[in-house]
Amino acid sequence: MKTIFMGTPEIAVPSLHALMSFPGCSLQAVYTQPDRPFGRKKRLTPSPVKVAAEACRIPVNNPMSVKAEEAIEELRQLQPDLIIVCAYGQILPQALLDIPLIGCFNLHFSFLPRWRGASPVHTAIRAGDDHTGVCLQKVVFKLDAGPIAAYSPKEPIHPADTYSMLAERLSHISAKLLTQTLPLLCNQTFKLKAQNESDVTYCHTIKKEAGCIQWEQESAVEIERKLRAFTPWPGIYTFDAKGKRLQITKVEIRYGLSLPAGFVQPELVIGTSCDAIRVIALKPEGKKEMAADEFLRGHSHLVGTKLQLNKL
Repeated sequence: MKTIFMGTPEIAVPSLHALMSFPGCSLQAVYTQPDRPFGRKKRLTPSPVKVAAEACRIPVNNPMSVKAEEAIEELRQLQPDLIIVCAYGQILPQALLDIPLIGCFNLHFSFLPRWRGASPVHTAIRAGDDHTGVCLQKVVFKLDAGPIAAYSPKEPIHPADTYSMLAERLSHISAKLLTQTLPLLCNQTFKLKAQNESDVTYCHTIKKEAGCIQWEQESAVEIERKLRAFTPWPGIYTFDAKGKRLQITKVEIRYGLSLPAGFVQPELVIGTSCDAIRVIALKPEGKKEMAADEFLRGHSHLVGTKLQLNKL
């Protein structure tokens, strides 16, 4: 069965390897996002999926837009029976979805219809969900609305889980689910189950500014969840009274402690909309991460001041 894989980040690599290892599939090509500037020197860097595919000598295509007619025609010439998608990063046009004989199937890191959209892992942590998982859905043009071919078992979200930790586990669950389902796809004996539209929830692309702490609107619990959801990127941050950025890297919740929102107390305890947090570690602007007590030794003047939402 002629197959195409479409994916970009590290979390898609285990599923790519699963597809390459399946004897019933002939992987014709891998599609991924174009090389992007990375690091302080902004060097063009290939995606993890591109690196993995090239290491196995699989042809790689990385069009700027998969909607472009030349990109669609190039894929059409490959005559795939099946397309597998995992965190590709572009919306697939209907003209592309119509190409594969069996269909285009997406590995989505949530139990759809919960958390349709671009950030299901971040959002599950931030929402306080106690479990998540992976589903394989047939792609339709409406965002993540296609019928489901398979679900993984439930994966618990642990109290200490960061995005990185949970996403890594889900990446291997995704690969296992794909391996289990590929025989059904190859033989076209799979069954599809429509999503319940009344249960739909959405998540959105994470932007850097989403990491700004809203002291008067967010509770201590919400701030702690946001920190874990946004680790390693974009992180959470605030600004001191002089407009210096403070990235918060480790906190603990002080339940039942009512303090003015955003005001700094001794031991770097800060009030929120409900309860308080104590900052354990942080990264001041232009400096390395440090413990809160070390930071306070040089910034004791912050005690009693209010943290800001914006750089002055």
